[in-house]
Amino acid sequence: MKKLLVVMSLATAMALALLGCGGGASSAASSAADTSAAETSAAEASAAETSEETSAQTGMANPWSDVASAEEAAAGAGFDSFSTPVGLETSLGVIEEEWATYRCMEGIAEAHAPVAAVELFVRKGVASAAESGDISGDYNTYANTWTENINGMEVTCFGNREGEATKSIWSAGDMCYCVLAYGAGGDTDFGLRSDDLNLIVSATQ
Repeated sequence: MKKLLVVMSLATAMALALLGCGGGASSAASSAADTSAAETSAAEASAAETSEETSAQTGMANPWSDVASAEEAAAGAGFDSFSTPVGLETSLGVIEEEWATYRCMEGIAEAHAPVAAVELFVRKGVASAAESGDISGDYNTYANTWTENINGMEVTCFGNREGEATKSIWSAGDMCYCVLAYGAGGDTDFGLRSDDLNLIVSATQ
């Protein structure tokens, strides 16, 4: 009888021990599953955030289109013609055709050409594309502002050196124009003197 009781007690103890082990494994498995789910959610959230940042960075399209000529720039901007000073001889040198580049966006055509160490830009645009008559896209503050009369047009000039125009803007009819002349490395202390400005403004139509 005593032996039977001992055997039954041992059997009960082993059963309880097995139950305890099973419960621990189940708890460990549940904990691992919870951790995996949390890691997956974090990864998904990070991927979504990265996707949103990428969309924000790439969502704004460049409005400018590069073209091969002044004629194509005019057509792309939506008007009939665009005359530039490319090929003109100035005191800085000849504005060479081979170095000229052109681009356009809705309402604005632009030509760019280096001459000597100067970066020269000219633009033509419809009045609706201008901000208070200014289509230059140059928002620098200049020390001097003055006007010059060129071929009956009032040209407003801006420059850090008196009498040397870094930015010049004017309008004729329903069109607006600008000339920008920057020194090497975008130096805004450089400016066009009156004779060169007259030549370039007269050639830009």
